[in-house]
Formats: sequence, C-alpha cells, structure tokens
Amino acid sequence: MADREQVIAYRVAAHQFDRTTTDPARLRVFDLGLQDSERSAAPALAARLDTVPPLDAHVLTWSVRGAPHWHRAEDVPALAARLWPLSDADAVTRAGRPPVAEGLRVLREVATALRDVVTGPMPKGEASARLTPLVPPEVTGWCRGCGATHVHDPVFRLAALPAGLRFDPDERGVVFVPLEDRRDVPARAEGFGDLVSDYLRLHGPAGYAEVAHYFGAPVRDVKEAWPDDLVAVSRKAWLPADRVEAFENPPEPEVVRLLPPLDPYLNARDRDLLVPDKDHQKQVWRVLGRRGALLVDGEVLGTWQAKASGARLDVKVSPFVSLDVDVFAGEADRLARARGLESARIG
Repeated sequence: MADREQVIAYRVAAHQFDRTTTDPARLRVFDLGLQDSERSAAPALAARLDTVPPLDAHVLTWSVRGAPHWHRAEDVPALAARLWPLSDADAVTRAGRPPVAEGLRVLREVATALRDVVTGPMPKGEASARLTPLVPPEVTGWCRGCGATHVHDPVFRLAALPAGLRFDPDERGVVFVPLEDRRDVPARAEGFGDLVSDYLRLHGPAGYAEVAHYFGAPVRDVKEAWPDDLVAVSRKAWLPADRVEAFENPPEPEVVRLLPPLDPYLNARDRDLLVPDKDHQKQVWRVLGRRGALLVDGEVLGTWQAKASGARLDVKVSPFVSLDVDVFAGEADRLARARGLESARIG
C-alpha cells in the first residue's frame, strides 16, 4: 500500500517541475492535453520550462470535458476516437443533457453536420447558426443570452473535435479551422485505454472513479474499458508497468512553484490526497474567482492571485501556514514573463 508522501513525490516528478525538459512537446502534460482556460496554459508551462515558447507546433481545440486544450499536432488525428463516448449513457453524461435514447447516434449526427458546415475558417456564431436547423431538436434550445435557438453548448463542444475542427489561436473569439486531412466522424470509441494509461502516468496511482471523473464518463463504462496490462499498486489504484520503477523510488519533491488555476497538477481528481484539509480545498478549487496554488515541496500551502499593473504583475499570496513569501519571487518573475510583462511584485 503506497503512502501519501510517496504518491505526492511521484506526481511532482511525473509533472516535470524540475525544468530539466527543454522541448515542450516532451512534457507529459501534453499526453492528455494542456488546458488553456482563463489563460492557464502559459503559466502552467512556466512552472515546467525555463522558457515558455510559442505553441506553434500544437493544436488548440475543445477536447477533454469540452474544455480548450493544446495537443501535439501528431496526437490529434487519433484523439477524436479516443475521446468518443463509450456508450449511449456516456454520450449523455458527457454532454450534460437529459437522457436521450440513442446518445451516440445523436452526437454523431451533430458532429457530421458540423463537419459539413465548416469547410473553411468560420466564427463559432456563424457555424452555430448554420448547424442548428440541421440537427435533432432535442439537442437545441432557446438561449436568453444569445437571443436565439442553438445547439446546447456542451453538445457543441463535444462535437467539435469529432467534426475535425481546431481553433485559430490568433483570433480573440472562437474561430474554427478544419484540421488538415481531417478524418470522418468516429464510428466507435478506439484507444480510450491509452488515455487511461496516460492519466495514470501523470496522476497515478489512481482508480476507476478518478479516471471517470476526469473524463466526465460513467464509472461503469470506464471500468469496462480498463486496460488489462496495468499494475495494481493497491486494491484500488493502478499504474502502467513502465512507471512502477519510478513510483517505487521517486526523488524528493523539492520544488517551489506558483501553479495557475486549472494547472494539470490540480486537475487530478483525488483532491483529498492533494489537499487533505477541507477548508483549504474550498480555497484552492473555488467555484467563482479561481486562484492559483502555492506548491512547496509537493504540498499545496496556500493560494495566490495576480493582477497586471502596467508592465508589472502584482502577485498576492495567501498562505495556509507561515511562509517566507520571498521564496516565490523568482517564480513570480517567470510568471510575469510568461504573460508578456516586464517584472513582478510579491505581496
């Protein structure tokens, strides 16, 4: 049975916070995709790389849980089938909609129609307007904010990658661009087990519930798709065989980092392990007004917020314990540079 200290040490190493990697494509976080909600990608890279380069060789699209993620370009062609729902119930769960008798069929119709609609660069609003009359009415509804009837947003997001679409990262709003040599909409899920292994390499050891929660899928479906070649390190936690040795003797997690909200390290689904104190959990994973996390030697010891003041980034830290906030000065400077600013101030 692995103890908490061993799991934390393994994960800090797995997330490559030691900054020995120079090529972003070699970062393990890209195995699952690097989420870029609320400008979270650049500071997440700054926590892992000496220099944050442009992600020109990567692809940005809606993928895991319908959130925008950066992926390696070579991984994208197979990703739609890997993320395709495992059952009708899974399709409904991931779309967040009331039960539909044939969830997979309906999702395939939406994705196919979206693929036919977007044949060149197209803003999301235009794509949505063209898509709505072509899909089953049960996936559409009146939107008070838009003043129009359109496909429910979770369904839209779930269909974008199977439709072979990425975003133009240079545009302020969502502008779809068809992927080069895009494939047909998947006929079935293929390769989900590879994603399970990728999750466990980064966030393991873990079990069915954590993986299901991460991908937004039913536990029963994830359990049925569970790879046969994983190694059980406890009764409810597994690792891929190629990571067992690293888990048995992980290096000491001696790093200090300012992790942004939605950093991949914080996206592991066993929050009780990462932050045992319930009151502290509420601060780290706030529903409104998200905050970053102070990571010190593997422990989340507080939160932080940042605001640009001219060319300077003002970083306010809120430790859970007594800390010398000056230890974060260098990390604040890195964070400022990642956001295109000249300097930082810790307070």
